[in-house]
Amino acid sequence: MITLSVLRPLAVLAVLLPAAACQSIFPDEEDPSLAALRAQAAAPVASSQRFDSDGYPLLGAYPDTAAPQLTDAQVRAQQSRLNAQASQRASAATSSSYPSEIARLEGVRRKQAADVDAALAAKPTPNAQPTLSPEEVLRQIEAGQ
Repeated sequence: MITLSVLRPLAVLAVLLPAAACQSIFPDEEDPSLAALRAQAAAPVASSQRFDSDGYPLLGAYPDTAAPQLTDAQVRAQQSRLNAQASQRASAATSSSYPSEIARLEGVRRKQAADVDAALAAKPTPNAQPTLSPEEVLRQIEAGQ
């Protein structure tokens, strides 16, 4: 029979284990500032639902006017901002600095490989004292060293 003192930590572990596997809500290529810009794209507007004298919504009464829409200037500004972001991402993929970055990283790889080869070629210098036999250890203990 499993006691309560064993069952309680297992229950806590079962609850926390899925949370340990959680990932960030942002994909690797997305910056949190983009999500902030996206969140402020459309401002909340008041409902045009009609209410009775007690404040309850009138279920059969449909709104008589549409909710306020974005102006043409706001739509154009949003489109130009999104087009600028899209062109920036497209130009980043075809940038002329890409081959130079690849060459730089290849140089780093070659340097690291040379460092590893040099470290493996060097003979190790022993820093540890040679192991003592059990009798020598016993003599040192008896001598008080």
